[in-house]
Amino acid sequence: MAALLNWRRGLGGKLFRFNRPTTAASSSCSSSQQQCSSNLFVGGLCYDTNETALRDAFSQYGDVVAVKVICHPTTGKSKGFGFVRFSSQNQAAAALHKMNGQVLDGRNIRVHYASRG
Repeated sequence: MAALLNWRRGLGGKLFRFNRPTTAASSSCSSSQQQCSSNLFVGGLCYDTNETALRDAFSQYGDVVAVKVICHPTTGKSKGFGFVRFSSQNQAAAALHKMNGQVLDGRNIRVHYASRG
């Protein structure tokens, strides 16, 4: 059951797997256990956080290529998580290290690497 916690449903119903770094050293791209990616999963979002706010929060760590807050298809309300894609892996690693556990719109957010499963 714990393995299922590493999967989140993303755009168009596709599943995304995210990896949980256990230490600061494991968040680097050189770790053999950590898949290096420029895509980040952001969980624990306030339901009022939109894509503009998410982009603004993460853009201080590099060039943000894409941002997506996942919403319910019928109601259009946020599901409380989203994805941020950077132009480079180094920028994504810096954002993950700095933003994980930070407060955004009154909620502590969780940031992990995201990869398509």
